Amino acid sequence: MPLVTTTIGDLFVMRRGQSGPPLICIHGAGGSSRHWGLVIEPLATVAQVYAVDLPGHGRSPVTGDPVTITNYAQAISALHTALGLPPAIVLGHSMGGAIALQLAVDAPQMVAGLGLIGSAARLRVAPTILAGLAGDAVARQEAIALLVNQLFSPTADPALAAEAAAEYTALDPAILLADLQACDGFDIRPQLAAICCPALVVTGADDTLTPPKLGAELATGLGVEHRLLTNVGHMPMLETPSQLSQLLRSWIKALAEEESLA
Repeated sequence: MPLVTTTIGDLFVMRRGQSGPPLICIHGAGGSSRHWGLVIEPLATVAQVYAVDLPGHGRSPVTGDPVTITNYAQAISALHTALGLPPAIVLGHSMGGAIALQLAVDAPQMVAGLGLIGSAARLRVAPTILAGLAGDAVARQEAIALLVNQLFSPTADPALAAEAAAEYTALDPAILLADLQACDGFDIRPQLAAICCPALVVTGADDTLTPPKLGAELATGLGVEHRLLTNVGHMPMLETPSQLSQLLRSWIKALAEEESLA
């Protein structure tokens, strides 16, 4: 699927799967739909998968709107409308999880379920990373190195860190900074009780950016299950795609049966 024209601008979407419930996948700060690449095909056996590049990321052009979690949620809402989808399961990683939560508050009629990976009801970013990204080229590289160092479990393939560093370096530094600033200001804890759709919270046991205690806090606030993945950091889609795919497939199949999602 090429660019999809929406009311907020064009968005690039990768689509896989011909049957099952619609599943919208939202990447994290500074990421792209590429992060879902290793889990899209397995998920496409149980869902119609739509992996989107947020505005200004991957192959989606910048829209000119301020970078906020609310505006990103509005972009996903616009995509959902443009595609003419029924209520969808929304799968979000890190900042993408925050966007999914915001969407569930702002447009609950669009959300059939929430899959929240490496995310939390409140997201805080180290001031040193924010300050570095706002600095000169040397400071930005140091901040990116610090960020990448926290992405993966010590047991992860070192090549993953090199790929992440290259991806962040290639991205417009203003977008990465704006993403992380949006994360730093996000706190939806007071509204969690208003979210009534089914949900699953997944956290890597070695995640230092959104540690297990924040995943547990999110799951408790939603009244849903919290699944911990051992020897996994902040990027389960890249670190353990087979394990994550199996977990998500089982959850989506059960949810589709319970809710009779088309």
